[in-house]
Amino acid sequence: MAPKAELHEEQILQAVVLAECDTDYGAAISQDNPKVLVPLANTPLLDYTLAWLERSGVDEVIVYCRANSHTDKIRQHCRRFSARRDDRGLKVAVVASEDCCSLGDAMRDLYAKSLLKDNFILMQGDLVATLDLKALVDKHKENRAQDKSTIMTCVYLNKHGSEDISDGEREREVTATLITAADTNKILHHRRPGRSNKLAIPTELFQASCDLHIYPGVYDPSLAICSEVVPSLFSDNFDYGSRDSLVRGVIEQEELLGYSIRCHVMEEGYASRASSLLQYKRVSGEVMRREAYPLVCESSLTSHRIRYTYDPFTTTYWEPSAKFTKGIGGASVAVVGAGTEVSPRAELRASVVGDHCTLAHDVTVTSAFVMNNVNIKAGCVLDRCFLGDNVTLEENVKVSPGCVVGSGVTLGPDVTVPPGTLLVAKLPPQDKFGETNVVQEADPSICGSRGQAFVLVAGEGEESDLEGSEEEEGLGEEMESDDGMDDMMSDEDEQRENEFRRELEESLSNALREGTAPENVILEINASRHAYNVSMEDVLATVTRGIIRAGQDKKSAASPESLWPGIKAALNTFADVMRNYVRKGRDQLLVLNAVEQLMVDAPELQPATQKILYELNQTFEILDDEVVVHWYKKGGAGTAAFPKIKTMITRFIEWLEQEDSDDDDST
Repeated sequence: MAPKAELHEEQILQAVVLAECDTDYGAAISQDNPKVLVPLANTPLLDYTLAWLERSGVDEVIVYCRANSHTDKIRQHCRRFSARRDDRGLKVAVVASEDCCSLGDAMRDLYAKSLLKDNFILMQGDLVATLDLKALVDKHKENRAQDKSTIMTCVYLNKHGSEDISDGEREREVTATLITAADTNKILHHRRPGRSNKLAIPTELFQASCDLHIYPGVYDPSLAICSEVVPSLFSDNFDYGSRDSLVRGVIEQEELLGYSIRCHVMEEGYASRASSLLQYKRVSGEVMRREAYPLVCESSLTSHRIRYTYDPFTTTYWEPSAKFTKGIGGASVAVVGAGTEVSPRAELRASVVGDHCTLAHDVTVTSAFVMNNVNIKAGCVLDRCFLGDNVTLEENVKVSPGCVVGSGVTLGPDVTVPPGTLLVAKLPPQDKFGETNVVQEADPSICGSRGQAFVLVAGEGEESDLEGSEEEEGLGEEMESDDGMDDMMSDEDEQRENEFRRELEESLSNALREGTAPENVILEINASRHAYNVSMEDVLATVTRGIIRAGQDKKSAASPESLWPGIKAALNTFADVMRNYVRKGRDQLLVLNAVEQLMVDAPELQPATQKILYELNQTFEILDDEVVVHWYKKGGAGTAAFPKIKTMITRFIEWLEQEDSDDDDST
């Protein structure tokens, strides 16, 4: 009798690439192209990710995106990428969902669809990396073999972030402070950098481990090797919206959940995210300087053929069909695409020019990114800016630092575009409130006599950061008061949300009186949210109002002296609760708008507005300086109470601006 053959299930290594679940580059760029298909050194961002995964032996890639007008473009691009490979090559599938607004939403959807079978790689679609991925996966498997409670291994770089990433708000996205157990690399404490240079170490960490390893600032490429438990944790905990919230939740509830997360801090290797335009500029330069080798400009990452000629003396790349004077002194650290004509009298430095462009004589391009089919006529000057496809610049147009010129825009002649201007050729689609971010056509002094463009005036946060500004992403998204949202709701929806608000305010009042722990308050809020099926935006607005309401002494006279002690006590008690729901600049604007709306409903609280904002900004660091100033300058949420509020907080805003000015002078 023949022996039975042993059956071994083939191990499939999967990767989840989040393509449209994070912040984009702003409406001027994302209006026509999804972020992951924006060319970086004339190669779509997503190709860097797919090429690295393919080289690393990954079998299947799930490109997860939000279902919108860009979804078909992503599908077609992935289909073309796969068409160049045989059946044994990398398999790429695109999964889209209309409800996806975060990593947590993506994980919950993939878990519901049972698409993740075993260990998988979790990453963003704007990552350019050359790390040894197989070794990282093996390290994760080794961690799990040693400790079955390990569900994730987060990857960090110890050298990259602290030295090269510019300081400011943008640093919070790409660096992390870690405290780990030295013997196991289990993450015991994780946080993003704040304004303070001091590091507070919880004393209980010394009880858990006497040997700690502290990483004050490691670069975080948002790369993790996950077990199959991770999607189920996101599914069971709807307040987990990001990887940070998962890490924080697992650390805080380790005894309850029985899970832990480890880290692998690498001392060498390349991995960098083009998460913002500032980082896009940085990564472009690193790719051109060959720091991401073997992901280099001259090699097509799709077909693997050599497409550019490379001059190592000037770090210049050009497609053979380009009419480009090679080796001239006016070009260095540059990429020139197919069919592009560059005048010998043009200067091109630290810049990328796409396919079929024309740069006439006396054109100067410095640290700029020019997409395809762009016509730049004589005498133009481009400095630290971004030009989309099919842009035309007439003679003597100067594009200042931080400008983004969207696809199809025409400018000139003889104009100077002010720094940070965002221009588009067509009106952006209306948002869910039926409004756009455009107020008027460009002034002739900006656009020129033959120009055609609209100016985006979404706010400071929507401005380009190519010039090095560090505004928080999402500040430019227009916020509306809750009254505006209520008007659009059906009577049933309005009744449900009003019940949710009453229940939440009552819960916060009881929690303040009984001294309930913040984590228990958060659990109760999340349970109510799911019971009433309300959005996270409404949860945050209701939490903000409820905290202030909970501290209001209804029995005392409505004077600042009598109201403030109770409100301050409530803010102090529930600061961690509010912080749990504030994760980006848009959330901070929601908090400010909620405070303003509360002052409409409860005018007796208005005298305490400045003190409330001071506590949220200075004491608890929930609101950033630039967010508060931006909200103030754009007129708040536009309620009837704002003019009076504006008068009350003017001195506070002036103080914030002076503080920022002093900080700039000191640096």
